Amino acid sequence: MKILIAIPAYNEEGRISKLLEILLKKYPGEDILVIDDGSEDNTYREAKAFGVKVIRNSPNLGKGESIKKAFRFALDNGYDAIITMDADLQHDPSDLPRFFYKFKHEHCDLVIGTRWHELYKMPFLNYISNRLTTMILSLLAGQRLPDTQSGYRLYSRRVLSMQFTQSKYDFESEVVFKVALKGYKICGVPIKTIYGTGISSVDKVRDTLRFIKLTLKFMWR
Repeated sequence: MKILIAIPAYNEEGRISKLLEILLKKYPGEDILVIDDGSEDNTYREAKAFGVKVIRNSPNLGKGESIKKAFRFALDNGYDAIITMDADLQHDPSDLPRFFYKFKHEHCDLVIGTRWHELYKMPFLNYISNRLTTMILSLLAGQRLPDTQSGYRLYSRRVLSMQFTQSKYDFESEVVFKVALKGYKICGVPIKTIYGTGISSVDKVRDTLRFIKLTLKFMWR
C-alpha cells in the first residue's frame, strides 16, 4: 500500500517546518509532497530544506489547483492513494493511521476527517458554514455525508483519476459530490479539532459564494 501525504501550503512559514518535523519522525520524506501555492514568505525554502518533495505554483493558483497537481503526481508515481493535510497545524498527524485503516480494511474511496464529536471547539462562523454546506451536499448527493468541509482527507487512486474543474476551496465540495454520484464509497473518521494555530487563508464570504455557484450548477445538471 503506497500512500502519498500531500500538503497544500500558502504563506505557512514556521508552521510548515513544525508539521514536517512531526511527519518525518514516522513517514519517509519521499512519500511527502508539499505544494507551495505561490507563497510570499519562506514556505518553499523551509519545505525544501527538509528533503521532501516540493512543487511550487507561480503565481498563486488556489487550493484546488494545488491538490489537482498532487493527484497528478500520485498517479504518475504509482501511489494507491493520497492524504491531504493543511499546513497550518490544524490537522494532527497522529490521526493518520485512522485514514490508512479505513482505506485498507473498509475499501473506502474517499475518507473525510470529521469533527462532529468536537463541535464545541469550532468557531461559530465555521460551524454554521460547515453544517449548511454538509447538509446541502448530502441532499444533492442523495446520501448522508460526513464533514464535507474538512480538508483532512484520503483519496483513492480511482478518485485521483476523475476529472474536476474547480480551483479554489470549492474543489473539495466538487469532489464530494462527484464521488457520491459515481457511487464510490465515502467514509468518515473522527479527527482532533485544532484552532488558533495560524491565520486562515479562507475568505468566508467569497468561498461561500463559490459554493452557492457550484451548488446551482449541480442542481441545473
